[in-house]
Amino acid sequence: MAFSSLRKFRASLGPVEQAQVVVSTAVVVTLVTILVVRMTGGMYRTPEWLLFGSILTVGVFGFIIVLLTLKYGRVLEEQKQELLALKTMAESVNRAIDRKILFQNALRTITQLLELQYVWLYQIEDSRLVATASWGIEELPPPVFRSSEPISSEELESLRTPQIQRAPSRLSDPWPHGVIRSWASVPIMMKEQFFGLIVAASRNRSDLSTKEVEMMTAFANQIGVAIENAVLFDRVRMSEERYMDLFEHSPDMYHLVNRDGIVVSCNQTEANRLEYQKEDIVGHSVLKLYPPAHHEQAMKRLHEIFAQAREMTDLEEQMVKSTGELIDVSINSSLIKDPSGRPVVMRIVARDITERKRLEAKIIHAQRIDSIGNLAGGIAHDFNNILTSILGSTGIMKRKMRKQDPWYNFADIIETAARRGAGLTRQLLTFARKTAVHFRPVVVNDIIEETLRLFERSIDKTITVVYTPPTEFSVINGDDGQIQQAILNILINARDAMPDGGTITIVSETMQIDDGQSPPGPENHSGRYVTVSITDTGVGMDVQTQQRIFEPFFTTKSQGKGTGLGLAVVYGVVNSHGGFVTVRSELGKGSSFNLHFPVLEGADGYRRPARQQRLPRGTERILVVDDEPGVGETIRNMLSNLGYEAVVVDNGRKALTLLRRKEPFDAVILDLNMPKMSGKATFAKIHDLDKKLPIIISTGYSDQLEDFTSLRTAAAAFMQKPYQLEELSRTLRTVLDGR
Repeated sequence: MAFSSLRKFRASLGPVEQAQVVVSTAVVVTLVTILVVRMTGGMYRTPEWLLFGSILTVGVFGFIIVLLTLKYGRVLEEQKQELLALKTMAESVNRAIDRKILFQNALRTITQLLELQYVWLYQIEDSRLVATASWGIEELPPPVFRSSEPISSEELESLRTPQIQRAPSRLSDPWPHGVIRSWASVPIMMKEQFFGLIVAASRNRSDLSTKEVEMMTAFANQIGVAIENAVLFDRVRMSEERYMDLFEHSPDMYHLVNRDGIVVSCNQTEANRLEYQKEDIVGHSVLKLYPPAHHEQAMKRLHEIFAQAREMTDLEEQMVKSTGELIDVSINSSLIKDPSGRPVVMRIVARDITERKRLEAKIIHAQRIDSIGNLAGGIAHDFNNILTSILGSTGIMKRKMRKQDPWYNFADIIETAARRGAGLTRQLLTFARKTAVHFRPVVVNDIIEETLRLFERSIDKTITVVYTPPTEFSVINGDDGQIQQAILNILINARDAMPDGGTITIVSETMQIDDGQSPPGPENHSGRYVTVSITDTGVGMDVQTQQRIFEPFFTTKSQGKGTGLGLAVVYGVVNSHGGFVTVRSELGKGSSFNLHFPVLEGADGYRRPARQQRLPRGTERILVVDDEPGVGETIRNMLSNLGYEAVVVDNGRKALTLLRRKEPFDAVILDLNMPKMSGKATFAKIHDLDKKLPIIISTGYSDQLEDFTSLRTAAAAFMQKPYQLEELSRTLRTVLDGR
């Protein structure tokens, strides 16, 4: 038993303490040996008490020295063990950067070094204790502090001080922590801020002492430093991740190129935009990203940049996708240099400006269209005046000749050419939106036939046009010029969709659409409609193209062959007539466009106006106000041939002078676009002088389109130049008879 206790005592001593025990034992044995030898040796004498006292004194002092050495040696050993424990903790927490791993390592090390059963780590979040990590050698009991429960400021302040709690010595006394018989907590500080707690617990009441709390405090300091480092690392990592995310998913394309023209890095945006994998770009020549036609220039520019250490700014270039599609880009570059200042890598930032270039092209195109419209508007008046003179003169000539007359055919050719010129002017103005809309009862079949005569001159013999007029004609309320333009646009598209020839079929029919019946288009209409179907056997369209065909400026034709306005005009014209458009198409199987116009109600008895062989005549006195001498003379002759007396003046002031003299006139034919005094001003002054005098407006085109609305309501009639003898005769007679 004594021997076992001795072994246990020896095992509890450290190396320094054990050495000190050996030395002390040697001193004691030496003193005892000297004493025994003196007393039992052959030279035995009565002890010399002085010598004995000296030996005893030396022995006592030696023993005292040994005891002191043992005591302080143990203190040094304890300090050494504490330092080793701190070193172990430092190595444990400093190895981890992730906070979860750091907490687990710290708690595991605390349980091992302090030989405790349970340890928890809490964080302070919004005055709440949140259990972040825990460690136990057995199944963990309920924690000392309940997680996420709010704590008061007083309790929070008390947690800043290390504390030890032990269960009562009597088991019958109340204790809220169950199997836990003692626990201690120490605060974790990070940058002098209260971060959280380390709570250690044991099943033994005596396991936790001030010494363990001091060690826990030292551990908490190390954990606080490690947490601070982990937080800094998290911030750096998040910053790097944000930078990488910004780099990878920037709206611009990035790549780095070395002096040999090899791409050493690129971002994900570039790979996605060019439809490559990143590994298909990195490590390959930068020329892969540019069209072959630009390779020589690109390499020359690359060598100049590295040789001259210069950079590119806002260089517009084209890049090529993996599919071969070209995109427009704006390129900026900068250089990365080595310590000696030598450029080694070039950064290239490429911004996709394809859509911007398209918009610029659309704007330029729109400006061109507007310029055409302004040009058309500017020349329309003069051109229509010329055509009025031609048509008026040929009309008079043809009425003076018989069809058998050898000159009649030439007059008819002149009249036909002038009519075509008038039609071209009307189409140009319709396209440029520079003409007013004139709704009247029109026969759709007549418009189709007239449009086909114009269209058939623009196709070759590889295209066949099939049109069978219906037995009955359908009447709608519309502008024949705009409807003709819409039909012509579809016919031209059908022609272009059949480069190798084919067939265009036109069908006109009247159909009934009832409530609840779903028409073959997105709109829901009811009533009777005249449907004009134009079907081709061309290349057809896919669904995506069909969804965009009515967008302004959208075209599938190659550069320079399409304006992108044709079908947009069709859509606008049909909708302005209260109708709708439907489309059926399939790739490789042609397209079918259906224009639905509402039938004019009450027009069942409508008949085409027959050409009158004998024009209505009159003897009234007519005042003609027109600044064009040729037009004025032509109108005078037309009126004279109809029996009227005509007086022609070239401006509004002269007309007002005649009227103020009380010269009698039965009607006024007034041009709108005149110098000195405009037609609108002249109209107002004539109306003030004699409100009963009918005024017929005659014009080729006016820059002030808004004038038409106000003047048409006050005017007796409106004649659009160029007009012929028949229209002048009917209009004038209608106005004079209706006074």
